[in-house]
Amino acid sequence: MKECTLYLTLARGYVDRDEITRMDSSALAGARSAEGARFLIVSGDSVAVAPGAGSGELEVLKLDRNAASTWGSYNAVYLGRTGTTRYFACDASGAEGQFDFRPIRLWAHLFNEVDTALAVSAVAVLAWQRTARFCSECGAELTLRFTGWDKICENGHISYPRIDPAVIMAIHDQDDNLLLGRNTAWGPGRYSVLAGFVEAGETLEAAVRREVFEETRIPVNKLEYFGSQPWPFPRSLMLAFQGWTDATERDIAVDGKEMAHAHFFSRSEFRSQLIAGAIRMPSPTSVAATLVQTWLGESFAHMLGQHE
Repeated sequence: MKECTLYLTLARGYVDRDEITRMDSSALAGARSAEGARFLIVSGDSVAVAPGAGSGELEVLKLDRNAASTWGSYNAVYLGRTGTTRYFACDASGAEGQFDFRPIRLWAHLFNEVDTALAVSAVAVLAWQRTARFCSECGAELTLRFTGWDKICENGHISYPRIDPAVIMAIHDQDDNLLLGRNTAWGPGRYSVLAGFVEAGETLEAAVRREVFEETRIPVNKLEYFGSQPWPFPRSLMLAFQGWTDATERDIAVDGKEMAHAHFFSRSEFRSQLIAGAIRMPSPTSVAATLVQTWLGESFAHMLGQHE
């Protein structure tokens, strides 16, 4: 079997967030106006990519300060630095016809590592800037501060970007079959591992067990942490686990409201149904895809004879 190198797509890459510059208004202004500053162009959950993008690796477009001036480079949010290059993000919502925008949930697996880290942060913080309009403590209108990463109201309450933790889990039975489910909101044939949001006062492990039991009535025994990645649509953090159960197929019971169907797939059954088109998987940027491919031992693209 071909060796399968798997990773959490949106967890790749490292950019120094450079808090010293971020928290110094003079240094931040100097960084924005520097010749070496580069600006990402963002619209919703999409980033602009460089012209001439083909079917292979995509390069995130990074404009210089003059080219980005139309899109508010003077107050662009600071993402951080690599070496001497400082990166910023401009909100260009409504400029879809002027750039080649690509939704990161569908295309980020073709970005390099640094571009991935920049794109995820840019989409996340700008989504928060657009939607966080009023103070959660007093209801007064919020004003963006110079850092781009916090807002303040007239009563001095400071707001920061909100993160919603969610657990996602690959549950295995005693024969190492994998539990996959189909949500009622999805089209026919689409399956994934189970997932859900962490509730207030709940541990991650308790959230895994609760979500699996609520959706399938399957109790989970042993758990192992797998990894995490941001999922800024608009503000989730996905925390992945692998789990094991003594339950079997006959113990599965779905409510028919949130979960339409669930099943323990063997590897041979999964391969045959995926190749036949009877089932469909999530996008390659998702944690779900990585969890399933890790269990499978090969990538979906390789199994389907596609270019990787």
